[in-house]
Amino acid sequence: MSTALAEKVPGRKTPPRAPGRVAGRSRQLFLELVDSPLKDMARDVRRGLPARMVDDAADFLGVPKSEIMAIAEVKPASLSRWTREGQALPLGESDRLARVARVTRVARQVLGSDEEAVLWLNTPVPALGNVKPLSLLTSDASTRIVEDTLTRAAAGVYA
Repeated sequence: MSTALAEKVPGRKTPPRAPGRVAGRSRQLFLELVDSPLKDMARDVRRGLPARMVDDAADFLGVPKSEIMAIAEVKPASLSRWTREGQALPLGESDRLARVARVTRVARQVLGSDEEAVLWLNTPVPALGNVKPLSLLTSDASTRIVEDTLTRAAAGVYA
């Protein structure tokens, strides 16, 4: 069996790839975080998420790494050092990256697929003031607004 086939999970759809990005094992790390129960996610955040998960999230979501770094409040020099030395992200940065994974999971549950979740997170939403939901994940309060919007959409309330 080829490596590419061995890494695929049966029945799981993968989101569209960002131009110039290569899918691989790293995409699986972010998906594992998205799929993990909240209890496990909390444990992983306390331990520190792998620094390379910033790249993984950017690849999965089809956005520049700088966008994920801004959300997680990760400085380029620090990320480079942590990645090079195989260190985990500190608690705050891990928590903010986990926030992205948690909202990605909710979007997938509401919208039905990874592709639709990624598209929604990257498209301006009228109910959010015509702002990309992903760009609002910079604080707990605005993340709750995004989650509330998804919850209302699931219930059929769009305004």
